[in-house]
Amino acid sequence: MKNFIVLSYGRQNEYQRAVFAVLSFWAWYRGDRASVQTIIYTDNPAFFQPYLAGLPVQYELLTPEQLTHMKGPARYVHRVKVLLLELVFTRFPARDILYIDTDTFFVADPAPLLARLTPATSLMHQPEYLLQDAVGVFAEFGQQHYPEQLLELLAREAFQVAGQPARFYSRQMAWNSGVLGVSRQHAGLLPDVLKLADTFFARTRWFVSEQLAFSLVLQNQSQLVGCQAYLLHYWGRRQKCLMDAQLTGLLQPGFQQTSLPERLRRVRQLTGPWQRQVEADRLREGALYAFTNRQPAAGVKYALKSLTKAPFSRYFLRRLLVVSRRTLASPPTAKPAHHPARSEPARFTPKAWGQVTRSRSE
Repeated sequence: MKNFIVLSYGRQNEYQRAVFAVLSFWAWYRGDRASVQTIIYTDNPAFFQPYLAGLPVQYELLTPEQLTHMKGPARYVHRVKVLLLELVFTRFPARDILYIDTDTFFVADPAPLLARLTPATSLMHQPEYLLQDAVGVFAEFGQQHYPEQLLELLAREAFQVAGQPARFYSRQMAWNSGVLGVSRQHAGLLPDVLKLADTFFARTRWFVSEQLAFSLVLQNQSQLVGCQAYLLHYWGRRQKCLMDAQLTGLLQPGFQQTSLPERLRRVRQLTGPWQRQVEADRLREGALYAFTNRQPAAGVKYALKSLTKAPFSRYFLRRLLVVSRRTLASPPTAKPAHHPARSEPARFTPKAWGQVTRSRSE
């Protein structure tokens, strides 16, 4: 049996995202329902119950005191995720875990994805960049000092993974942790992930320390498999606002009162169009960013690519014209400094843009 885990606390838009994420899983899932248990860790179970009635959902209450303790003395919010997975394995040691962030939803049947979760294979959302390329990626928005400090730390020190000394290297891949699939055989790695996340955050203050720790530990002990074909992760601030507006419109009292098959049918019907809207908005935002940073070729490429996701927007076209004229009329500004020995000057790339949008949403 596998546990499907969602963590949602703090405010209504987080609850709404989690509701849609869980419904999208069950709307697409075509495997044995008895083999998956959904567990929602939340400070407000009552919000979820009307929307998820009829589904195999277990609610676990998280108190403010628990959350404060899990964030630790440094108040590092992403630390909660590591401790939550430890807690789940303590309570259910015989079950594998599939964890998703609330700003995700499924767009395909997750049954084949769950089947790939084995002692030899772990799941994370998607690969993002080699550590050695991170300086150039994050220099695009003035945060190159974080990966510089991490690379210096990795070059100096060894760490412990599964009771053995482990060295990490600049050519290893950083993965996104919006999805985590961990087999029960790897439950013992979570203390190593936590220690590494704490060390990275204490030494660098980098907000992605938790996902870097998961990336390095899991790829040290297993093969990592991406999940981007199965679900959408909308981490950017604009995309979250777009989805929050859609979810507020959907999750009305009338929706609660429909039958479970009807709720699942409506959610599955929406996942495709909403995926295209989010992807189009991300591309449009990327086009505007590229023009602002005097990279018109990339801007045109992103603008045209957005047409494959959604019809052209007059509002976007007006914004694009305003930004391009303003940029051409103003003198160039200096780019943020970065370490020339570690990377080439930052260029506009999909990976860089993904980090820009994530940085702004944290």
